[in-house]
Amino acid sequence: MLKNILLLSLILYAKAFVPLKNINYNKINRNQVCDNFINNVKLRFSNDISRRDIVEKIAYTSSLSLLSFPAYSFHNKKVLVFGASGYTGGDTIRELLKKKCDVVAVTRRKVKIVTREKAGTDTLVIDNINDEKKIKAVIADVVKPETLNNIMKDVDCVIFCASSRPKVKITATPGTKNYEKFNSTDIVAEPSYNVEDIGLVNVANEVIKNNVKKLIIVSSICAKCQIGKEDYGESIDRGFSSCENCYKKQIGEDRIRLLYEKISPDFSYTIIRPGMLSPGEKRGPEEIEFNQGVSKSGIISRADLSDILVAAAYSNDVSKKTFEVYYKDTAQPVDMFKSLKTCKEMGKSVKECFFGEDYKNENETISIDKMLKNPVKGVIFPSGNEVLGNNYNGMFKLLKKDIKKDDYDINILKSIDII
Repeated sequence: MLKNILLLSLILYAKAFVPLKNINYNKINRNQVCDNFINNVKLRFSNDISRRDIVEKIAYTSSLSLLSFPAYSFHNKKVLVFGASGYTGGDTIRELLKKKCDVVAVTRRKVKIVTREKAGTDTLVIDNINDEKKIKAVIADVVKPETLNNIMKDVDCVIFCASSRPKVKITATPGTKNYEKFNSTDIVAEPSYNVEDIGLVNVANEVIKNNVKKLIIVSSICAKCQIGKEDYGESIDRGFSSCENCYKKQIGEDRIRLLYEKISPDFSYTIIRPGMLSPGEKRGPEEIEFNQGVSKSGIISRADLSDILVAAAYSNDVSKKTFEVYYKDTAQPVDMFKSLKTCKEMGKSVKECFFGEDYKNENETISIDKMLKNPVKGVIFPSGNEVLGNNYNGMFKLLKKDIKKDDYDINILKSIDII
């Protein structure tokens, strides 16, 4: 009853309210505006409202916000996530569940859905066990296309977080309960190969076959490992940090772009290249920089990356765009000489180039206290392609679409397909 009274009062208020900004009454019928208002009220107040939270609800829902529509909606959406048992995949699924999405979690082996207290090997951790009913667990292997059949029915978007993994011994962090267990045995993690190239293309073909309009791909900046530019930037460590998987990511990216050039423009891909991933807390869009062109790298937490992935999944402004993501205060140039040259061409001082807009005065003494107290303003080591903002959808709009290539490296079609 209380809910109906509140809804009626808001509707009456909508009929009397005349917005002064952003509404052209020569083009938009007043009744249409009110209908939009009512539909949004119903969506926001679809749950029962108690006396205790009614004041909070009214304060939260301003008339202007009700009259505006978001660029994307998470309501009643189903998202499929590859690599669901990995760190990035798990964070992405937890973020989707917060948005009330239904999730299809794809893993190569059977996993158990648990809360954090029961986390272990072969588990998918969620914050609220009641959300388990919103998850459909699927076992599939991206390098085996036959296992992908019929898993994308009624899916709105696919997020590809899967990656190759070498054969390594499972270890645990010293001091945790699993440390003794894993470090006293020779338990080996099951390896996986060719996920970033062959596996990604297999997934893309299935996405198109099932009429899934959006494919979001986690790639990597791989600043040190660029095909054809092996001597570019910093020296490459050919040991543990091999470039092999980075090269495969680049091949996979090229193949996706080529594939999507030949199909209906209704289908879209988005390639997101994070810098070095950290287990840190979420810092939000104000701390993050987008870039295009692999001129800079940096650090970003998996929590923020998952937030970007979910935002991209429902944005209308990321179609056929490839971009790098990292915290702006961790930005490092791939080529220092080229970066300094760019700074000079842009009229920036050396200090401004290294520390941001707060350091325009060359004669100012650099203070560690100032650096610790003040966040980085503007960009450091500018490339001219940076995108900053306070919300992801606004930042997505500023990104440039990928440029169509007239010719592709024939090597991407060679024997790497044979496994």
